[in-house]
Amino acid sequence: MKLTVATYNIAAGLSNGYFKKKNYYKSAEVIKSIGADIITLNEVGKPLPSFISEHTKFLADYCGYKYFTFAKATSFRSFPYGNAILSKLPIQDVNVIPVRRFFNILPGIYEPRCVLVALIKGQENLRIISTHLGLLPNEQKYGLKEVLTQIGQSDTPTVFTGDLNINGVKNLTNRIQPIREILNDVCDNKRLVTYPA
Repeated sequence: MKLTVATYNIAAGLSNGYFKKKNYYKSAEVIKSIGADIITLNEVGKPLPSFISEHTKFLADYCGYKYFTFAKATSFRSFPYGNAILSKLPIQDVNVIPVRRFFNILPGIYEPRCVLVALIKGQENLRIISTHLGLLPNEQKYGLKEVLTQIGQSDTPTVFTGDLNINGVKNLTNRIQPIREILNDVCDNKRLVTYPA
């Protein structure tokens, strides 16, 4: 079975960089243009305009994905916010695992994180594990530890994706080495340009 899998941090629909205007259709058009069989998304949600009742469903409908799931990591002004998966194949056995809180202070500023795990049903089953790691090294350590735990809980072929928020090749290599010892890195030896890392 051959599938294309992608990952994309949609920045809650922001276009033209952070702190600029929102364009929910622009991020949807990017997702549509990628054309992946499965795409994992980060920063889905936040306060939405009235024409979007639920961000993941809006993106799935607009981009032609029959199956989708959302993993709430936190809330912003009562709007759920977190990670999502859009898929052309059925999604089953969804599990959302909160990442250990690094701060118990800074209410409204600190952003809780989660790991989204889902089974994709096809000719062969596939597990997707996706996350959006925190900005600080210890947050990243806790998040990657949870990812490793989830990887080890099944023999089903697994794809790990997400926004890792790790700056620099050396830092990235060091922090994800334990995952590379279990999974094949499809980006190994490829220069992929991401923002800002």
